[in-house]
Amino acid sequence: MYLRKEERQKLIKSLVKQYELSKQEDFVDYLDRQGVEVTQATISRDIKELDLIKVPGTKGGYRYTLPSFGQHDFVAKLKKAFKDAYLSMDIMDKFITIKTVPGSAHSLGNLIEKNFEDLFSVITSDETALLIAHSKEEAEMVKDTLISYL
Repeated sequence: MYLRKEERQKLIKSLVKQYELSKQEDFVDYLDRQGVEVTQATISRDIKELDLIKVPGTKGGYRYTLPSFGQHDFVAKLKKAFKDAYLSMDIMDKFITIKTVPGSAHSLGNLIEKNFEDLFSVITSDETALLIAHSKEEAEMVKDTLISYL
C-alpha cells in the first residue's frame, strides 16, 4: 500500500515513539510489516524532514527519536530560516508561494508546517514552497505572520 508523505511521516513518528529503531532499514522493515511499501531513500528524506536525531538506546547503540524542541524553538528557527532564505512571496486566494535561495525551500517548508499546523498542505521544491491554506483568510494570516519575521 502507498501512503501519502504526511501519513507516512505520521506513522514514522509513531514508530520512533514505540520502538528503538537504529537504522533506516528498521523503518523500512516495520513499515513493510504494516503493508506500506517504502524505499530506504524515502526513509532517509523523511528522517531529514522530521529532524529525527540519534540518541543512546536503552540496550546500547543508538536509536532515532524526535527532537525535543519547544514551540519557541521552532518559531526562532523559522524566523532565522525565513530571513536567510526568503527572496519573494506571492499570494492568490488560499495559496502562498515563497521563493527561496536554492536548496532552502525543503527545510523552510518543514519549519512552516511545524509552526502553522492548521495549513492544509506544504509542497516544496528546491527553491519554492507552496503553502495551501484552508481559506483565503488563513492564507492572509500566515503571509502576514511570515512577513513580520523579516
